[in-house]
Amino acid sequence: MTDSDLWFYLNGKHVRGRDASMPLGDRGIQWGDAVYDSIRTYGGVPFRMDFRIKRFFQSMHYARITPPFTKDELREASTELLKANEPMIGPNEDISINYYVSRGTMSLTDGLTPPGTAAIIPRKINFAGFAKHYVTGAPGITPSTRRTPPQSVSPKAKISNKMNHFVAEMEAKAHNPEAYAIMLDLEGNIAESSGANFLFVSDGRIKVPNLRYVLSGADQDSLFDLANKMQIGCDEGTFTAFDLYNAQEAFVTANSIGIVPIVSVNGLPLGSGRVGPVTRRLMDGWKELVGIDFVEQGLSHLPHAERANLTEQWNNMVA
Repeated sequence: MTDSDLWFYLNGKHVRGRDASMPLGDRGIQWGDAVYDSIRTYGGVPFRMDFRIKRFFQSMHYARITPPFTKDELREASTELLKANEPMIGPNEDISINYYVSRGTMSLTDGLTPPGTAAIIPRKINFAGFAKHYVTGAPGITPSTRRTPPQSVSPKAKISNKMNHFVAEMEAKAHNPEAYAIMLDLEGNIAESSGANFLFVSDGRIKVPNLRYVLSGADQDSLFDLANKMQIGCDEGTFTAFDLYNAQEAFVTANSIGIVPIVSVNGLPLGSGRVGPVTRRLMDGWKELVGIDFVEQGLSHLPHAERANLTEQWNNMVA
């Protein structure tokens, strides 16, 4: 069963993905003039829905788009869509639901423009695309493409035009198809990954790039709470590649992946070049937080021999 078989929400109605369509004149299609957000489920339960709905409404307000529904209506629509898709979600599968609202026209009323297309788009999470990195860690590369500065477009709003991130990601993957892009700001300081928050660990403390230059994700917010409970210190600041090269650990955190370790940057190993103890502790804590062993879930989507080998490696790690 593919995503096209799932039920989508489109302008107030449920339609199959294969039947969902948008007019070519939609401003989101033509110019990326839209906002979005996304929520994943863990074991079928949506994670931090209220946080993401609040951020989605903040993004619409920043973009001057009148919301086509209330927060309660969106929450209800999300719950109903998840329930409608339950029979099509297999064992050890989860989905993300992605909110989308485009601008209808440029006609202003009290500073806001009317909405265009409103959609909730479900997607099955492609665990096979990243699950092995839970155990092996992934490489990171700092591309030449810099993060759009807050003086141009606020990074705190989830704007559909992500060309800045896509170019950075393609640049990184041209060097290594498995790499995560670690974007810098215009001054050469660490910002974020192309689709995730990026953090690193030095002397047992989590280093957080300046939040003014990044999208503060729900997963990163939850990770701060988790670190506080574990008595792992966090320092927000301005950090350069020099600071990162001399770190012992790093990881990315995002909606679909949870926490994925980064074990090298630009070919230089971080610490031992393997998943570090602080990252492993956080990953173990994340399992308790979301109520599911997300590492085991991800590995279950890999071929048997690869899954068995990685599971053995994971179980032999000491947090």
